[in-house]
Amino acid sequence: MKKTFALNRRINFRLLFLLSLYLVLILIIINYINVHYFNNRMEDCIQDQVLQASNLIKKSTRVSMLKNQRDDLAAIMEDLTKVRYIEGVRIYNKKGTIMFSGDSAEIHHTVSIEDEQCIFCHPSSQAKGTIYQENQFRMCESENSHRVLGLIIPIENAPDCYQAECHAHGEEEKILGLLDIRTSLKRLDENTADARKKSLLSFLFVTALTLIIFERIIHNQIKLPISKLVYGTEQVANLNLDYHIDIKSPEEMEKLSTSFNKMTDKLKQAQQQLQEWSNTLEDRVRKKSEELERAQKQLISAEKLASMGKLAAVVAHEINNPLSGVLTYAKLLIRNLKQSSSAETIAEALKNLVVIRDESERCGNIVKNLLIFSKKSLGRISRQDLKDLMDKSLDLIHHSLELKNIRIHKEYSDADTTLNCDAAAIEQMFVALLVNAVEACPKNGGLLQLRISRNQIEKLFRVEIEDNGEGIDTDVLPHIFEPFFSTKNGEKSVGLGLAVVYGIVESHHGKIEVKSEPAKGTCFIIKFPFNGHSENQVS
Repeated sequence: MKKTFALNRRINFRLLFLLSLYLVLILIIINYINVHYFNNRMEDCIQDQVLQASNLIKKSTRVSMLKNQRDDLAAIMEDLTKVRYIEGVRIYNKKGTIMFSGDSAEIHHTVSIEDEQCIFCHPSSQAKGTIYQENQFRMCESENSHRVLGLIIPIENAPDCYQAECHAHGEEEKILGLLDIRTSLKRLDENTADARKKSLLSFLFVTALTLIIFERIIHNQIKLPISKLVYGTEQVANLNLDYHIDIKSPEEMEKLSTSFNKMTDKLKQAQQQLQEWSNTLEDRVRKKSEELERAQKQLISAEKLASMGKLAAVVAHEINNPLSGVLTYAKLLIRNLKQSSSAETIAEALKNLVVIRDESERCGNIVKNLLIFSKKSLGRISRQDLKDLMDKSLDLIHHSLELKNIRIHKEYSDADTTLNCDAAAIEQMFVALLVNAVEACPKNGGLLQLRISRNQIEKLFRVEIEDNGEGIDTDVLPHIFEPFFSTKNGEKSVGLGLAVVYGIVESHHGKIEVKSEPAKGTCFIIKFPFNGHSENQVS
């Protein structure tokens, strides 16, 4: 929520800043244009009025000038000077001498050609002031630091002037003198400054009011909808697909919220479909797992039966020898007892009975071990020593070892090798590997090396079963743990032995590796973690 607030605040600030910047620039330009236009228009109006006043003064003084009534002209000049906006009125002769003025101190004063009132007729780069030559206007500054608008208009030599009785001027003179009138622009400047001040206040007021309006518009039309959209995306990100955004305006935001709500509805439908599919998949996987587990148990049982078949053949050979001895000694004992009952005969009979007893016990042990192996049920987890399980497995194939004259070399660690395991499964695994090793070993010269150790660093038990048999080809080696794979062509083998071994190792969270070289032998390496099989796990 804090991130949403910060984001909205940044968006609000940026939009408001940009709009404010554009607004200020526009208002400044408009204000400048308005003030400049107002000032120019006022100056134009004043110039028109000054021009009209100058013409009026020239006409009103014409009679006095024709009659050479100097006192009347001086009085008119003084009266004009008393007018509020007139700074001064002068009449120059063509030599630049002030003949009449509202200020008597200026009379008979000759102005310099470089003065600002002379620039119209006598341009000079050193002249003071500015003159608008199209209307003989000039702009200068008074002693009181306010602007003064000056106008010089010529006094032409008219016919009634040079035909007068005084004959003061000849007809050839075109200009008799100049009328100079200076008007104060102080009031105009004050009004302009006041207008600028009011314009500035209006500008600030309009700017502030517009910013407030913009802020409200941005808040209602942009900030709030964006806040709702951002909050909606956060809800969807938190997997709350039931959340809907409610935006009524503006139209674009409303369309966006509608599209967002449709998107969340479709996402919810897709999630429900995925959930349903996931639930169905879990059921299917569970059923397939149960089927695989049953198949694995059947494979283990089949392999156990196959192993028992092999062991039965071996046991048949192993039992046949002691039974033949028992039968021979029994017949010999019966015959001797029938022929004689002397003490020597009885002693010989007792000796034969001991042989019969020993051979019978031997047969009993063989059958007993076979029955124990066949009756052990899988799935019972208990603490068992791997060394004991290996020795029991060796007892089951003892006769096979004797028949092929295979030597056994044991390297058992003195450390504790007790594993939490399914004893029957581990023993079945050992028997399968030992039988394969015996079959691979050559007759009279075979060597079977058994190693059991404990690796405290890796937290593992390590079991190695190595033979010096014919080895496994490199192209066959990657496939030996595949179900129904067998290289024993023509023999009764379905290829389940090593596949079952692999399954037993996996069920105990172990790993099995094979190292083999043709004509040099094979070594199976099994690694079990210390914890082995979990108590609640079933093989």
